[in-house]
Amino acid sequence: MLYVAAAMSLGKVSVVLHRPSSAENVGAAARVLKNFGLSTLSLVAPPAWEGAPRSGGEGTAREDVLRRAARLARHAGDVLDGASFHADLDGALAGVTWACGTSSRAIEGRPRLTPRELAAEAVRRAAAGGAVAVVFGEERRGLSDEELTRCQAVCTIPTASAYDSMNLAQAVAVVAYELALAAGAGLPPAERAPPARRATVEALWARLAGLLGAAGYLNPQNPEQIMAEWRRLLDRAEPTQREVELLLAGAKALERRLGPAGGPPADG
Repeated sequence: MLYVAAAMSLGKVSVVLHRPSSAENVGAAARVLKNFGLSTLSLVAPPAWEGAPRSGGEGTAREDVLRRAARLARHAGDVLDGASFHADLDGALAGVTWACGTSSRAIEGRPRLTPRELAAEAVRRAAAGGAVAVVFGEERRGLSDEELTRCQAVCTIPTASAYDSMNLAQAVAVVAYELALAAGAGLPPAERAPPARRATVEALWARLAGLLGAAGYLNPQNPEQIMAEWRRLLDRAEPTQREVELLLAGAKALERRLGPAGGPPADG
């Protein structure tokens, strides 16, 4: 087996599995991450992981899933043990500065990348100091359009038209391999201030949506249509954390002057 260790640490690159339904895929994904030098696994738990195991065994459903996943993970148990669990995708991406979702569909306003292009961009951003994530959807339906709007780019793995549906763990292996190659290339870091964290960006959108809606700027029947274009504009700008904090402070100042959601001005 040929394996070349990555020259640059991939510690700032996380793989997010969004509501996986198969314990075996979780274990196989952990194994390929270990194969290619990645160690950060985030799991958005599906509803089926709540409560008691369906098999009727001891412990919780999530513990049962992880026990079954560990059998396939083999020597990558440390990746599983270190995995973080989240209630939703926003939680999994809260500390991330750039995320790429995986899908066979093109999403308007989002760059469509090959796995190699994704890897080069992810390593470039990680080398610059930002945490990045690659998001994989659940096995049956993948990521929805709404979930993909939480990502700044979309990666599509080229497959034969006769059978274009890939197994989740195999898709993770393709991307992990490309990430290891890109990291080994030693791409130079970009000189810039720390990029914006997604949690700060989402806080900005929440404030702006309320203010713009109260001002009558947004269509109340479909407010997300215009907000999606605003999101794309800011994503293209690649703002720093400081820049988004300035915008958020400005939105808060407007709220104090105008009142939240167009209500009476706040005191002070």
